[in-house]
Amino acid sequence: MSTLLVNLLPLAIAVAGLGLSWKYKKLWMAAATAAILFVYFQAQPSYLPKGQIVREAPPTFVESDAKIENRLSKPVPGNERDQRMQDAVKQGLDFKK
Repeated sequence: MSTLLVNLLPLAIAVAGLGLSWKYKKLWMAAATAAILFVYFQAQPSYLPKGQIVREAPPTFVESDAKIENRLSKPVPGNERDQRMQDAVKQGLDFKK
């Protein structure tokens, strides 16, 4: 919330200064508003990186002699799946016992 207020502060200064300048027909108020905004933007910190950014070299690739293993599950054969289903039907449902 405070970041929003800080970001809206220049807009509020501009609206107030130019509004007062228009209302009282004073050109020096518009010039003072412009000067205040200039000083504000010069004093506001920059969020860009300062100085030189040094890039590090990527790590070297180390070869490995590890074997590739297939850990994927394999499908259950149809006759084994059917036998499990028949056994489950014979045993009945757990909550009906």
